[in-house]
Amino acid sequence: MIKFFRNIRKKLLEQGKTANYLKYAIGEIVLVVIGILIALSINNWNEQKKNEAKIVNTLKEIQNDIQLDLIQANRMFDYHLFTDSISKGVYNNTFTADDYRTGNLMRIGYNYRDFKIATNGFDNLKGNIDNIPEIYRPLLPEIKNLYVGLKIEIDVYNDRIRNTTYKNIDEDSRFDWSQIGLKGLLADAQIDYYLNDKKYKDLVANYMNDRLNIFKKANEYRIAAIDLYHKIHDAIGSKDTIPEIVNYNYKSTTSINEYVGTYTRQESVNTFWPKNIKVKEIEGKLQIQVDGKSTVNLFYYTETTFFSEDYQSYLVFNRPGKGKLYISPGANVYAIYEKTDSK
Repeated sequence: MIKFFRNIRKKLLEQGKTANYLKYAIGEIVLVVIGILIALSINNWNEQKKNEAKIVNTLKEIQNDIQLDLIQANRMFDYHLFTDSISKGVYNNTFTADDYRTGNLMRIGYNYRDFKIATNGFDNLKGNIDNIPEIYRPLLPEIKNLYVGLKIEIDVYNDRIRNTTYKNIDEDSRFDWSQIGLKGLLADAQIDYYLNDKKYKDLVANYMNDRLNIFKKANEYRIAAIDLYHKIHDAIGSKDTIPEIVNYNYKSTTSINEYVGTYTRQESVNTFWPKNIKVKEIEGKLQIQVDGKSTVNLFYYTETTFFSEDYQSYLVFNRPGKGKLYISPGANVYAIYEKTDSK
């Protein structure tokens, strides 16, 4: 091809057609420039495609991290319900010495569950922050909220409950019966401490306050993470099926309609709970209505368990029996309601 153009230029010069030669030379230069521009454009397009593919893979990695985080959040939820149930028994003196002797009851305050957040995808995204295509930039505020704002608070609460637990273990070792405990045995004095000593009740209350802080933030993180997962899914045009765990809405309206109705307070150690509450279903979601005015939206956790939009209170339907509703925002605060009207 180069030889072909060279021959044309040679003939034009030999024929003395200088003007035509100049026109041809200019045309050739223009063609070369256009060729270079096209090549650069193709190269830039290829680089943009490679960069976009890299960012998409990083966003998918964040989605994978979110799934791991939701497993951790579920772990926090279950452990909070477990320890909260025990703590209420401690506060209200419902346990006996045999509960401890037979091993049917676990003491609390001496171990912890912290909420460790996976950040592999976020760390990779930070390294490519200047290369994020404009189409994905609207995701950045929510990504930052998840991995900076909420994570910082969660890490603080993680450190807090670790320190509280280590302090409790250190203080426990000062009792005379601590050596017996190392053998897997319980001394009568130790059981008496769990049942009757105000210091243990204070220890449990302090520990459960730390548990509640993590529980609330884990639930807040759960909602933000699920929302972000769905937004990434839509932004990258993913055709993948969204995992079951990435959800906070009840999927079967037929089932939740069984919970709809009026409930009357049956049991509580507190005096401020309203006598009646209503459970309503609005567009497939549950709400608690008090006095026909204020409403609280509920987020789905399991078939029977929900948590409130303030991320603190949890509600369990059909607990402790069919048609019952257990509500607790933590500490020694709870109420059991019984369904009295299905309307």
